[in-house]
Amino acid sequence: MKGTRNRITTEPQWPVRLASHASIEPPVDSVGPWIVALDGVPRARISQDVASVLKELDGEKDAGQIALTLGAPWTASDVGSVVERVAPTGIFDAGPRRNAPRRVQFRAPLTVQLTLFDPSSVLPALHPVVTFLLRRGSLALLAISLLGGLLVVSSTGTDIVRLFSSPLPLATYLGVAAAMFASTLLHELGHGLALSYFGGKPRRIGIMLFYLSPAFFCDVTDGWRLASRKQRVMVALAGPLVHVGLGSLVLCGQAFMATSPHKDGLLLYGVLCYTVALLNLFPFIKLDGYVALMSALDIPHLRRKSLAAAEEIVGRFALGTTVQVPHPGFLALFGLASFAAGLCFVVVGFQRLVPVFLQLGMAGHAAVALLIGLLAILAVKGIVRFFRTAAANGSTLWRRTLALLLGAGLTSAVLATVPVSSVQAAGFSLEAGQLSIVFPKDSELPSIEAGDRVSLQTQGTVVHTELGLATVGSLPPSEANAPLESIAPVTLPGITVPVIAYDAEIRAAHADLPAHGRAEVTSNVRTTLGEYLWNAVTSSPLWPGNAGKENR
Repeated sequence: MKGTRNRITTEPQWPVRLASHASIEPPVDSVGPWIVALDGVPRARISQDVASVLKELDGEKDAGQIALTLGAPWTASDVGSVVERVAPTGIFDAGPRRNAPRRVQFRAPLTVQLTLFDPSSVLPALHPVVTFLLRRGSLALLAISLLGGLLVVSSTGTDIVRLFSSPLPLATYLGVAAAMFASTLLHELGHGLALSYFGGKPRRIGIMLFYLSPAFFCDVTDGWRLASRKQRVMVALAGPLVHVGLGSLVLCGQAFMATSPHKDGLLLYGVLCYTVALLNLFPFIKLDGYVALMSALDIPHLRRKSLAAAEEIVGRFALGTTVQVPHPGFLALFGLASFAAGLCFVVVGFQRLVPVFLQLGMAGHAAVALLIGLLAILAVKGIVRFFRTAAANGSTLWRRTLALLLGAGLTSAVLATVPVSSVQAAGFSLEAGQLSIVFPKDSELPSIEAGDRVSLQTQGTVVHTELGLATVGSLPPSEANAPLESIAPVTLPGITVPVIAYDAEIRAAHADLPAHGRAEVTSNVRTTLGEYLWNAVTSSPLWPGNAGKENR
């Protein structure tokens, strides 16, 4: 069909009946849409007339008998047309009964969900809380708190930078981590509570690995039964509003406290709450901002449709397909932005997690290899699907072959010509005027040579401000002990860790250069991107012949 992707569908065989895991969900109110659902998850919105047809599909009556049951103006042709249009949702019986939904589920492109519990029976008891929060006095108090929180953030910029660029006490990290864990759970309960308050049914709450980052989730897909776009938008924004409210109250409260680690922890927590809220409003990933936008536009599966539109636009220009997208401007641009955002999220998550896993020895390297394999499979599947769709939509063989050759040539050129220098994160320790670049003793032996450049930085969780420059000396490395804050943004007075130390010489430094901090060592040896990746692969303990070799 022109304008759509080619799909392999099975024509329903009469007499037709609904699958055991399918249901026809009524609207929350008299004007809302009916919903076709599988395992309780909405698949399509339908009218009341279509719902009346589907409810008559008992596996015994044919189309003519159903038309007689419904009465005029229904005909057998009308009933058959309804069944054909709804068949792609997969709600008709196609074999044995399916198993119940699994607690662990995979969602493309890179999300794994673990269901913890069904909150639908608990949340109605909390409806009075929503009623209280929606009163004018409560809304006014929250607005004042938000204004106060924003004023605190704008007036304490120096302190905020210090918190993110300096090591902090372990107790502060643990307290903030516990508070963020609890507030993130409240964030998801906020979504569920809003949906429940408007008459919907939140189905699942759990934890997930979202683009390689851990997070909570709450299944509020039942919100499509709500007739009001405003209510659906409010359900989507309820979670970020929880973080904004908590952050505002804490920021206002800590403003009246004396300087202390507790005050620092509260300030850090408040800023993180605002950051989480802003991140969740990002519309190009399946976060709350995306759901709010999708609800406001009233376009179900906006991301899927926009990615398909972008794919068809790219196929038209690159492969000569003849498909015409109904609304190429908005959908295609949104799809391209969504694709780029998803790619960036994967890269950021990869950069955050891979160094941690690589420190875990053989098991960590195996986990990274599996992750890279999964990403490669997803990429290959996407490319194959793209070219198959293009072929079905009129792309000639020579155009597809040329595109593959150009893609392979461009990739080869990038691998062979793009220069890279190895950059390794380390720590530094300055004692009695002697600078040492230190690595954890159990880490792999770094490839450091005399003369390599060193950037001396603050040891922060997020911000690493450059404080000086140095070069690696010519003396061989030695074993030593260094404070924990040399290799991690944590202060534990009196606690040292075993390290491998390289001597270094300071070339330039600020007057306030601390005794310990973060270092970035940049190799003077430049290689191509292809050589760099090959060396990384062949140096892994998983590479044949490397098993059993010592890290150092």
